[in-house]
Amino acid sequence: MALRASRRWVAGVIALGVTAGGCASNTKQASTPAPPRATAHDKTAKGAGVGAAAGAATAVLMGKRQADQILIGAAIGAAAGAGVGAYMDAQEEKLARIPGTSVERIDKDTLLVRFDSDILFGTNSASLGPVARGSLQEVATVLSNYNKTAVVVQGHTDSAGPSTYNQELSERRARSVSDALVDYGVAPARLVASGYGETLPVATNSSERGRQLNRRVTLLLKAKAT
Repeated sequence: MALRASRRWVAGVIALGVTAGGCASNTKQASTPAPPRATAHDKTAKGAGVGAAAGAATAVLMGKRQADQILIGAAIGAAAGAGVGAYMDAQEEKLARIPGTSVERIDKDTLLVRFDSDILFGTNSASLGPVARGSLQEVATVLSNYNKTAVVVQGHTDSAGPSTYNQELSERRARSVSDALVDYGVAPARLVASGYGETLPVATNSSERGRQLNRRVTLLLKAKAT
């Protein structure tokens, strides 16, 4: 009898402990605010971010492929073999000094040059203004001094307006930049210009800031090593 009573007492204590633990857990959960539920807007924004990242990566990948074709077909020498990294470092440093430009190092032999949004062209225009020409002349001077790189000019637009118009506008803008670089001394064999319209955004098109970032012309520079 004493043994049974002892067992019942132990079982009661365990049950009480479980009940108390559950109450404590419930109290703690009640005092902690629940995380906000994802809304349709949140999901759309997240999707736009993923799409923008994919657009930027695809543009770089396509540019590198075009650059490789230039390096194979044009009489462009190798950039000092194992010293290609230093060669691109020096070029990057000089390009980054040009007002209105920023430079991203993609990998050892590749640079991506961006211009401040809308510095090159006015709305719905493919004509270069004086400020744009001044920046491109400085860029061309650097490219001429570092002539072991292929230069891929890529034009992009936001999604405002018909897609066919945006495609044509992006091509005209890319050609305008390419032609200006040639005018300022860059060898035509080193250059290719392509337009992608609204298909490769780097930001959401649902805000003015995002659309401004998507209206862009970039230069992808790639060298080859021995």
